Amino acid sequence: MAPPTESNQSPGDDSAGTLAVVEDRSSLRGENAQELVRPSGILRQLEWGYLYCDRLIGRVVPDSLNPLLHSGAIAVSSFLVATVTGIILLLWYRPSVHLAYASVAMMSQEPLSAGLMRSLHRYSSDACVFFGVIHALRFFLERRFGGARWLAWVSGISIMGLLWFTGWTGYWLVWDLRAQSLAVGSAKLLDVLPIFADPLGRSFLTDEGVNSLLFFVVFFVHMLVPLAMAVFLWIHITRLARSRFLTRKPMTMWLAASLLLLSLAYPAGSAEPARMTSLVQTISMDWWYLLPLTLTDRMGGGGLWALLLLGSAVVFSVPWWLAGRRTAPATVTSSRCNECRKCYTDCPYEAIQMVPRTDGSTKFRSEAFVVSSKCVSCGICAGSCDTAGIGLDWFSSIDQRRRIEGWLKEGDAKGEAIHIAFACVESAAGELRVNAASGRCDELPGYRMLAVPCAGWVQPLLIERALRHGAKGVAIASCEPGECLYREGADWERERLNGQREPALRTDKVAAEQVRLIAFNRTRKADFIREALRFRDGERAPSATRYRRVTTAAAAAAMAALSAGIMGLASDFRYTAPAVEGSQLVVSLKHPGAVSENCRTASAEELASQPVHMRRTRVCDRERVPVRLRVSLDGKPAVLKHITPSGIWQDGNSVAVERIAVQPGEHRVSVGIGETADPDEWSFNDEVDLLFTSDTRRVVVFDRVAGFSWH
Repeated sequence: MAPPTESNQSPGDDSAGTLAVVEDRSSLRGENAQELVRPSGILRQLEWGYLYCDRLIGRVVPDSLNPLLHSGAIAVSSFLVATVTGIILLLWYRPSVHLAYASVAMMSQEPLSAGLMRSLHRYSSDACVFFGVIHALRFFLERRFGGARWLAWVSGISIMGLLWFTGWTGYWLVWDLRAQSLAVGSAKLLDVLPIFADPLGRSFLTDEGVNSLLFFVVFFVHMLVPLAMAVFLWIHITRLARSRFLTRKPMTMWLAASLLLLSLAYPAGSAEPARMTSLVQTISMDWWYLLPLTLTDRMGGGGLWALLLLGSAVVFSVPWWLAGRRTAPATVTSSRCNECRKCYTDCPYEAIQMVPRTDGSTKFRSEAFVVSSKCVSCGICAGSCDTAGIGLDWFSSIDQRRRIEGWLKEGDAKGEAIHIAFACVESAAGELRVNAASGRCDELPGYRMLAVPCAGWVQPLLIERALRHGAKGVAIASCEPGECLYREGADWERERLNGQREPALRTDKVAAEQVRLIAFNRTRKADFIREALRFRDGERAPSATRYRRVTTAAAAAAMAALSAGIMGLASDFRYTAPAVEGSQLVVSLKHPGAVSENCRTASAEELASQPVHMRRTRVCDRERVPVRLRVSLDGKPAVLKHITPSGIWQDGNSVAVERIAVQPGEHRVSVGIGETADPDEWSFNDEVDLLFTSDTRRVVVFDRVAGFSWH
C-alpha cells in the first residue's frame, strides 16, 4: 500500500532557512535545529548548573557510573526493586486495619529478613522518585518536550503522578500517625466529590469508625496501580529505538550498594500507632511522598482541588504552551533512495519506515518514509544517507556542501589554509560567535564553521568532499557521551569515523589525522577552543581519560553515600502540623428528620398529561425536615444550627461534622438533637463531663441506631 504523502511535502516558509542567523556577529547556535522554545534562553542558563554537576562527576568516574547520565534507568530499576520487595513483604504483612500496624512492627524484630525487605522497599521507592525528578528536570532544561516528544513528556508526568499515588497509599497501609494524617487529608479531598453517601471524613473520627473494607480497598489499589505504571512506561518509550530502561551492570551494582547501605545503616521505622482522637502535631515523615500533607493540613477540599487541577493543567500542557514554532520534519527524495535502510536503522525515534516504492522504480522495491508525527528534526538520517535521499529541506546537505565548497574556493584564491568545523549547536561550540555568511570566528582563526542540528547530521562523504576540495582538516564538535540532545547522534558519528558503522569514513581516502571528533558540553567552551586549535596546529588528540580503580571506587562510594544520605534524610524528616489552640470537641451527626407532607389537588391539565392508570387527584410531596443540632459547653451555647437533609429530593439523612475549639481541662458537654419541625422539641439529649487535653480531641457520635457514643 502506498504511504501518505503529507510528510514528504516541502515545509512552509516559517521553517525555511539555515541554522545560522544573518547578523554579522551572531551566536553559532543561531536559529536552533530543534523545536524552538519560547524561554529557551532561561532554560539554557538553568541547564548550566546541571551540566556543571555532570562535568564534575565525569572527572572522577566513567560514564557507566555517572548517575546523571542514567537517571531514567535508575528510576525504573528502583521501581523494579520496590515491586519485588513489596511482593515479598506480603509474607509478613496483614492488610487489616486492626493487624496492619502490629504486622509492620514485627518486621523490625527481624532486621536481616523482614526488616531489611521493608527498608529496601521504602528506600527503593524513594530512589524512584528522586531519580525520576532528576530525569524529568534534565529533559525539561534540555527542552526535550516539544513537537514529537510530547507523548514522552505527558506519559512521563503520568508515571510520576501514579508513582506518588502508589507511595501515598503505601504509607496509608502502615496505619501509624503518618497514615492517620494522610487518611484525613485524603478524606478532605474526596468529600468535595459526590462519591460517598456519607462524608468519608466521618470514618476517621474514632478508631472504631475506621472501615475495614475501605482499608482493604486502599491495599488493593496500592497493589494495582503499579500495573498502570507499567502501561505508561511502555507508552513512554514506545517512540524510542533501542530504549534503555534498566541500568547496566556497573550502575546496577552501584544502585544495589546504595540501597543496601542505607537500609542497613538507617532501617525504616514507623511512627506511633494511629489514634484517631489524637491531635497530630510533630512527626517525622517521608517528604518524597508525603509533602502534600503540608497542603491538606492547611487548605480546604475546594482549594486542594483547584490547586491540583491548575497544577496538572500547567505541567501536562508544557509541550504546547512552552514550546514555540516547530521545525519541519525530514523529507525523502524517492529518486535518490536506494533502500539501503541505514536511515531506518539509525533513527533514534523510529520515525522512519520502509514502504513500497512510490516513484515506479523497478530497480528497488522499497523506499524510506518519514512519519512526521515522530520526527524531531535532528537530521541524523541525513548523516546516514550516502545519496542525500533523505534529510532536512530547511538544512539540505547539498546546500551546505555548496556553502563549504564556496568557503574553500574563496580561501584557495586568497592562499588561506582552512579547517572546516561542523559544530553541533548544543555542544561547547554552540557558544561561539560566528559570521554567518563567511563562517569565520575570531576565537578560532583558520576555521570556517558550520552549525549543524546534531553531530550525527554530518555525512562521512561530506567530510571526504571537503578534504578533497582543499580543507586542511575537518573537526566535528559534538556533545559528550550520554548528553546528546537526540540520544544517539554523537555515538553514531563517532562510530562512523572509527569505521564501526555504515556509512563509515573511508580510511583509504582520508588520513586519520585529518579528521577529529571533539566532544565537550556547553560549559566547556574554553576546552573546545583549545582542542580545536591543537588540531589546527597538527598536534595529536589527547588520550582518553584513564580512571584509576582506587579513585573510581572511592568516588563511586562517595556518590552512593551522598545519594543515600539525601534520600534517607528526606525520608524521615521532621514535620510540624498547624498548631491547634487548646483542644477540640468533634460532634458527628447522622440522623433522618421527621417526614413532612405537602398535599394538594391535581389540576385538570396535570391529570390529562398522565396515563389513566397513574392519575391521582391528590398529590403529596414528601420530604424530611432539617435536623437541629445544639451543643453547649458548661451551660453556654457553642453550636445551634439546622442541618439540611441529603439527597436530590431532600429525603435522606442529615449529616454533619462540627469541630469546636475547647480549652484544656474538664468541661460539661451537652448535646441535643431535634428531628421535628417544632423548634422547642429536642428528641434526643445527652450530657457528659469530659476531660480535654492539648494532645487529644474528644468526639461524640450520634446516629439513629446506636444513639450517642462518647470518645
